[in-house]
Amino acid sequence: MLMPLPPDQWDRAKAAHLLNRAGFGGAPAHIDSLAASGMAATVRYLIDGPATPVAANPPDWARPRNLLVLREQVQQAMLNVPAGADAAMVQRARQAAIKDERKEQYLHFTDLIGWWVERMRESQDPLEEKMTLFWHGHFATSAVKVKDAYLMWRQNQTFREHARGNFGVLVKAVSRDPAMIDWLDLRESRVAHPNENFAREVMELFTLGEGNYTEKDVTEGARAFTGYRISPQDQSFLFDPRQHDNAPKQFLGRGDVRDGDQAIDTILAQPACARFIARKLWTFFAYENPSDALVETLAATLRASRYETRPTLHRLFTSAEFYSPAATRTQIKSPVQWVVQTARELEITLPGRGPLQGALRQMGQVPFNPPSVKGWDGGKAWISTSTLLTRYNLAGNLLGTGPLHPAAPVLDDEGAEVPEVAAGPSIPTEKPDLQKLAPAALRDDPAALVKNLAARLFHGPPSDKQQAAFLAYLRTVAPVGRASDQAVAGLMHLMMSTPHFQLC
Repeated sequence: MLMPLPPDQWDRAKAAHLLNRAGFGGAPAHIDSLAASGMAATVRYLIDGPATPVAANPPDWARPRNLLVLREQVQQAMLNVPAGADAAMVQRARQAAIKDERKEQYLHFTDLIGWWVERMRESQDPLEEKMTLFWHGHFATSAVKVKDAYLMWRQNQTFREHARGNFGVLVKAVSRDPAMIDWLDLRESRVAHPNENFAREVMELFTLGEGNYTEKDVTEGARAFTGYRISPQDQSFLFDPRQHDNAPKQFLGRGDVRDGDQAIDTILAQPACARFIARKLWTFFAYENPSDALVETLAATLRASRYETRPTLHRLFTSAEFYSPAATRTQIKSPVQWVVQTARELEITLPGRGPLQGALRQMGQVPFNPPSVKGWDGGKAWISTSTLLTRYNLAGNLLGTGPLHPAAPVLDDEGAEVPEVAAGPSIPTEKPDLQKLAPAALRDDPAALVKNLAARLFHGPPSDKQQAAFLAYLRTVAPVGRASDQAVAGLMHLMMSTPHFQLC
């Protein structure tokens, strides 16, 4: 199971597939260089990252705050009301101070979303950012409850620092992460009243999966994580021994578990843990519903490396199954993948941070705002009539064509026309260099032009029906002579409005 791909089967299509899944795609020149480098060198480049790590320069505001001082400022705002003010006026002053804080946090979150998506677009270490996105969906934490952008940025940094590292070390770091402590109510867990939220989710959603623990394990595990707090002085992790239950717990068959780290070590020792993570990694990078035999093979690699993820990723990315028809061009792009990959393929920058956040929201995935502790469902859940319209119209915004041209109908994968979509809101953005994407030498040859653009956007030739539809469009908008920039942009918009473009 998971036999390695023979080196002589490595080609441009496989290089493009690997870059799409282990990163966010790329321009043709980047794909060509990886194809020429060979599979071994390409996988090593992705898994090891650049020789000099890419600095994650934080947003200007991303620094800890003293919450005690902040609380005093709110109190001071209440005291600065006129002498003799009634209780209602004092309350209004308090609400105004809180409103100002929330407005500031909203602006910080908008900035944070743009900061991360731009980093995905620009990073020379694509797998680091892709794994950061994977862990964000796995340990799903939402700003809806954690109303502090600094804490969410800090968690994002934790995922990045451990992106390709040891899974056990990461789980322990997450248990101490202030955003997670806030998200799953660990700050409320104390000896007299252990809160079970984190203990339950760390087993059900983060490590073991349903059916591999008991309710007794939840209650005992909750006792192990008591005393986890957030320092009000600098928003770091704080352990309060006075609120920790140090008595031994009977947890997952072990009778001497006393603290959270020992609970996590006990979880990692369960055979189900490696299978759970192996299945999630394969599903994220390859395809859904892998066989139990495939999962067990990948899990064995994870166990043998004591939960180091690099050997597991290496086996995954070098396996023939990863490049099989079941895995190739079968994954629906997430909204984040769509936006970042499109920007890389068109060789343009991203829209402004406000419009970018709006577009991602309309497509159904805003970073730092997963819908629940389970994260995003992914797959077919990304696609609906509304989200498809947003994708099609965003493509028009990026290309400068606006709404779909009447002569450029939306086509399904068989080349059949589907109803025209309405125009979406205009999103100011850098437009692609159409002279570079479609050189003059190609514009007198419609078939060559279609082939060249399909190689960029589809990483392979279109189907016969698609080819016929694309050529028919060119005959309509450029019946005689060379295809103009407008015709090229319209053709690319048509290509990006196919179901095929929604896959990677």
